[in-house]
Amino acid sequence: MQRITLLFLLMFCSVNAQESYRLMGKVYDEKENAIVIGDILLYNKTETELVQYTILSDGFFELTNIAAGSYVLKISSLGYEDKSLSIEISKDISLEFVLTEQVSSLEEVEVTAVKNPITNSNGNLKLDVQNPVFSSIPELLDVLAKLPTVQIAANRESVSVLGKGNPLIYLGNQRIDFQEFTSLAVNTIESIELINNPSARYEASGRAVIKVTLKRDASSNTVTFTEIASIRRNFNNYLSTSGNMNLGRSNFRGNFSYNQLGQWESNTFRFEIPERNVLVDYLVLVSDNKRREFNGGVGWYLPFKKEGYISLNSNFRLQTNDAPIFTETFLRDGLMENDIFTNTDNNRERNYVTVNFNFEKPLTKNLNLFTGLQFSNYLELYDSNISNNIDDSSFTLDEARTQKYRISSLAFRTDFTHKISANTTWELGLNWNEAKAQAVSDFQDLRTDDFTSVDFGYDEGLYAAYTSFASKLGKKVDYSVGLRLEHNQVKSGLETEEIPLVERKTTNLFPKMNVSIPLDSTKTISLNYAKSVSRPNFSRTNTISLFINPFLEGAGNINLLPSMTDEVSTNLQWKNKSLAVGYNRTKRPMNFTIGYDEEADVAILSQVNLEKESGFFSNLTLPFSKGIWSTTNTIALYYNKIEDNNAVLGVARPYIYAYSNHQFKIAKDMTVAFGVWALTRRQEGIFKRNTMIVPDTIISKTFFKKWECSLRFNDFFRAMNFEEAYAIDGVFAEGTYFADGREMALTIRYRFGDDAKNDFKSRDVDENLDRIN
Repeated sequence: MQRITLLFLLMFCSVNAQESYRLMGKVYDEKENAIVIGDILLYNKTETELVQYTILSDGFFELTNIAAGSYVLKISSLGYEDKSLSIEISKDISLEFVLTEQVSSLEEVEVTAVKNPITNSNGNLKLDVQNPVFSSIPELLDVLAKLPTVQIAANRESVSVLGKGNPLIYLGNQRIDFQEFTSLAVNTIESIELINNPSARYEASGRAVIKVTLKRDASSNTVTFTEIASIRRNFNNYLSTSGNMNLGRSNFRGNFSYNQLGQWESNTFRFEIPERNVLVDYLVLVSDNKRREFNGGVGWYLPFKKEGYISLNSNFRLQTNDAPIFTETFLRDGLMENDIFTNTDNNRERNYVTVNFNFEKPLTKNLNLFTGLQFSNYLELYDSNISNNIDDSSFTLDEARTQKYRISSLAFRTDFTHKISANTTWELGLNWNEAKAQAVSDFQDLRTDDFTSVDFGYDEGLYAAYTSFASKLGKKVDYSVGLRLEHNQVKSGLETEEIPLVERKTTNLFPKMNVSIPLDSTKTISLNYAKSVSRPNFSRTNTISLFINPFLEGAGNINLLPSMTDEVSTNLQWKNKSLAVGYNRTKRPMNFTIGYDEEADVAILSQVNLEKESGFFSNLTLPFSKGIWSTTNTIALYYNKIEDNNAVLGVARPYIYAYSNHQFKIAKDMTVAFGVWALTRRQEGIFKRNTMIVPDTIISKTFFKKWECSLRFNDFFRAMNFEEAYAIDGVFAEGTYFADGREMALTIRYRFGDDAKNDFKSRDVDENLDRIN
């Protein structure tokens, strides 16, 4: 209680007024694109003393606490000519600048100095998706994987950040879900930023944030066509188009894609249950999942005459899968041993749509209102026919399954931002969200003609209020504090039963705090504390089950609980380099394990809560650019320990993550890039995981200014295989998930139209979107 009282005292404490002013600016190139990174230096009138220094980030900079007087402002960015300007400061000033590209001649070949496509500010990393190396990648999920510490799951159904878990995903200033993220077209994206210490403005359910920013010229009259041919184990073809149209004051945009994919998946596991006297050793193979995807989105945006806007935006993803699954199983049950081959004809359909409405307008000069409404719907259909062949007898059709899972979510939010003074801002907001899901499973055992039907319902409400306060202590120290109150209600059970299987109500407070202290004009140290929650995906808390082999089912867990994390960290920023150190502690961490159901006498692969998890990390990021070469390098040390009373606890040992990306602009319109990331062997208490080293190469060339071509090679050695071993609840398991990572892809893109600049704005309102998949 004392800590909460102190928090509110900090939030509403007064700040001494200063006779000082602000200098803000936007910096563009000659094509009106924001310049991603640069240096901003403010000198005294004679240029003998550096008064202030800051970093140009995403085309914007701000200098504060400037005394009235005469100064010289200098702007520099690699690849552009420096800009110098004499200015008089007697009030707050906002300016715009255009930098000219710097071109030099080398042996009659025109070469432009390369800009680093990954920038680092206060420990947060931003990737320039417009860079030809990254814009040539067909799927946004693979672009995201180019950020240091970001990991894509082997099944490509989730994303995580090392040491942080699953991040929140934002489009602009509001949250989107994983499905909506993967439906976005790469060529409509300007940048992707990894925010390692999100402020109180972000929701409580995340220790890291992935922020996607759309292109600034996304509302010009342009059309882009892209086709990508990709060879992994199977051939994949991606065809997409995106367009933008100015309609006077308003703007309309749309993007559509059609993908024909041949996905390959495989995993193998060996597990033993000594008390049951059973051993299972199996291999699952999906040799060619014929996936058809039709993705798209449309949006309309109308800015008001002065400030504010109104917008309507929608995105959809329609997907069909024809995925025959072959499983080879060795089963030793007591003294009996069997070799079992299983063919599963598996047809799966997944449809997702979301629509949101936004309204933003200043109520007064210093008070801004945002309000929004969002509806989302996700439908998944499963149709499986299971045939088994025991000991080379013959295949017999044993079981037929039809399953349907649907979830609908409606959300409303409103936010007030009050600018109290030049350095002080107070934010206040309310959020309301309700989700309703249904899982229907019909199983028919063709051997006995038994029929089983399960109709499971799930309702959840999440109601939240938050406040945050940001200001200065003295002239230099920035601080922000925030508090979020969340009330969560969950009720689920069988539709045929009156008494629910799960019913709970919880109310929690989530404080956040940040202090940033400049040591000098180039060095800043920041201190952070946050409490966060990680809630399970809706699709993990239902009764849908998938057949793997006669003794193992993949299933949801209706009793899965949220995880709670406390984290403290500090970051030292020196120009564009950073060193971060942190510690975290989590209650009820969620992990996938194999368990044994005595009543059904089968093993279940599902997500479960373990007792606790704790760890620390140290992360060093070193960007560097010189001439035609730019590189970003990250080296990190992690120590993570996962514990549970029902598990065999191994020794936890530190492990190392390393990342290195290099780009060479060998001609004005040609770039060659090499990259690699690696993880050493990980022993995290309960779990043991393997070493991985994954390289990639991309060659990109622009022809006639409008045609972009690239050739990409990824995971040359097929090293992206995820091994793990554990012993939990009397089950001893070890296995490997094989990722189809090795790829050769050719991208061709053509763009035509004008380059007028205008900002399209759309915010997602639903804070639970990333749980709908």
